[in-house]
Amino acid sequence: MKKNRFSTLAIALLLLVTIPTITMAQAQDTLPYKAYEFGLFGTAGASIFNGTLPDGSKTDLHFAYTLGVLGTVAASHDFGFSLGIGAETRGMFFKEQGKTEPNQTITLNYLSIQPGLRFKSFLVGINIGMPLSGKVDYVTGLPSPLPASYSSDIGKDTLNTVIDIRLAGLLPIVENDFGNLYFMMEVSYPLSDAIGKGGFFTPGQTSITPVTKSPIPTVQIGFSYLFSPGAKTK
Repeated sequence: MKKNRFSTLAIALLLLVTIPTITMAQAQDTLPYKAYEFGLFGTAGASIFNGTLPDGSKTDLHFAYTLGVLGTVAASHDFGFSLGIGAETRGMFFKEQGKTEPNQTITLNYLSIQPGLRFKSFLVGINIGMPLSGKVDYVTGLPSPLPASYSSDIGKDTLNTVIDIRLAGLLPIVENDFGNLYFMMEVSYPLSDAIGKGGFFTPGQTSITPVTKSPIPTVQIGFSYLFSPGAKTK
């Protein structure tokens, strides 16, 4: 159920950007375009565990965000190339079924490299997430004097490089000859698992088999300001 709601949210947000962006792009087909743009972007949203959930456990959304730089180079009015580099955080949340505690929050940090193609106002490509660090925050729900919570780091050798298929839309909000302020929306769907080396266990799970498949898709929205001084061409 959680995965279905997350997929519906991703599609709805993508349509909110797609429809006005296509309309605006069609209206601007005959106008001069910017040969290159570069600047900053920041997005925030949600990620969720999208693997097979063990019996006895439940999952939910986890906060996700990316901060970085983005550049695009146009080969023509409708086609070009893009590259983004940033710091990304995503993760997973688990709890025992039917209870709020115990619960477990897994937070993962990456160096995100985002090569892609630009079609008008859309960016299509991949995201390569190189692991920087990971942390587990666990709420035990145990009475005093037992610990109510604890945290531990996840070794980098346990974390996998994440490969995502990435789709982003750039909807212009403010435009001038020197740069554009864009509303930005992106969806990333992983082709790889976030955690390797034997997997992990979730609160409340009734089996003794660890979770070994851990894809974490994300949906994020935000803003990007891209400079383009003197870069217009017919």
